[in-house]
Amino acid sequence: MSLDVNLLRETFERAKVENGGATALGLRFYERLFEKYPSVKPLFKTPPEEQHKKLMASVSAIVAAVEKPDVLVPYLHAMGIRHLEYKTENAHYPAVAENLLAVLSEHLSKEGNWTEEMKATWKAALEVVNGVMIEAADSPDKYKEELASKGFEPNGFKKNDPRPWVLTP
Repeated sequence: MSLDVNLLRETFERAKVENGGATALGLRFYERLFEKYPSVKPLFKTPPEEQHKKLMASVSAIVAAVEKPDVLVPYLHAMGIRHLEYKTENAHYPAVAENLLAVLSEHLSKEGNWTEEMKATWKAALEVVNGVMIEAADSPDKYKEELASKGFEPNGFKKNDPRPWVLTP
């Protein structure tokens, strides 16, 4: 399946305005994540009221750069490496993807529709995101030069910017 970039963007734009917008989506993401996967809750040091802003900024960045692999791939490598510091394990990635798909479905179904095509598009995108992040997390030393060239420290955090989730080309 080729990724329908327009559908990905359209659904995310809808999610940012429908049913309480990005704030409601982000807060629901963490509410459901902690209900369904309580073992991940201790990994989060930031309260959901703040954490959801980082999540939505990250998803926005990924969706915006989906056709710019030279920007997106290093961003995802940095994110995967950065998540090592948060104690993220490879097994957590499918849970996060499942949770985001479920919450998007719930969120978009309230005021509009959520189709099988939307689900398949988001699932495919999340599988790629997970794969790239896990690849970097499994071999962080392999990406040191790439990260440095894109303004990241070897640990995946940005140089001189406390907001690593913000994408800068």
